[in-house]
Amino acid sequence: MKRALVVLALAALHGLPLHAQPLEFPLADVLSLGSHAYARSDDFREHLEAVLPDARFEPEPDITAEEDPFRWALGGTFGGQGASPRPGALFGCARYGLATRDLFAEHGFARPETFGLMGAVLPLADDAEVWPEAAVARLHCTFIWDDAETVAILLQAEAVTGLSAVFSHVESESGGLFLRLLGEDGFRLSGWNEAGDTMVWVESGDVILTNGHQQVSFRAYLIGGAV
Repeated sequence: MKRALVVLALAALHGLPLHAQPLEFPLADVLSLGSHAYARSDDFREHLEAVLPDARFEPEPDITAEEDPFRWALGGTFGGQGASPRPGALFGCARYGLATRDLFAEHGFARPETFGLMGAVLPLADDAEVWPEAAVARLHCTFIWDDAETVAILLQAEAVTGLSAVFSHVESESGGLFLRLLGEDGFRLSGWNEAGDTMVWVESGDVILTNGHQQVSFRAYLIGGAV
């Protein structure tokens, strides 16, 4: 009861709806954003807003460069209004091309030439290893939240269903070592697709639940095509 009164008081103080509901995270639709790896930043932003209409974007970092026309980054917050007036959910999406891949290969992630760029374009350690020979760019998005009143928790069965709608293979990494890392009710699910002959390869995605937060991410590659 005391907690409910605190929530009501915060809602009244900040002019929020008294019966705000947490966002039901549209997992399959979010993962399907990987199919838009060809899109420029403005177009991708529209696709993301169609899936998460309440997404609020931070100013875009100044990372465009003539040597990599595929490079852009978007980030911000999302989620319904919960107990806090500030959303407890964050997202980041970024794309980069061959020029940036080669820059990372030459300097790594921690050198002055790449450190600031690394924080913007969200490189994964195995991007270059997975990179198909014909690919010209990689897209990666991460969505993370720690407030179940802002974004509802995805249970394992829901996560399997959402991943299965986008990926042909889904694997659970619950139990064992992951049980200690994720907590008793936590899980880590990974989905992936075999490389095909399409213009975009939505390569992999993950749904993770720990004691402290939930995270959804995916990676896709653009095979040739426009910028």
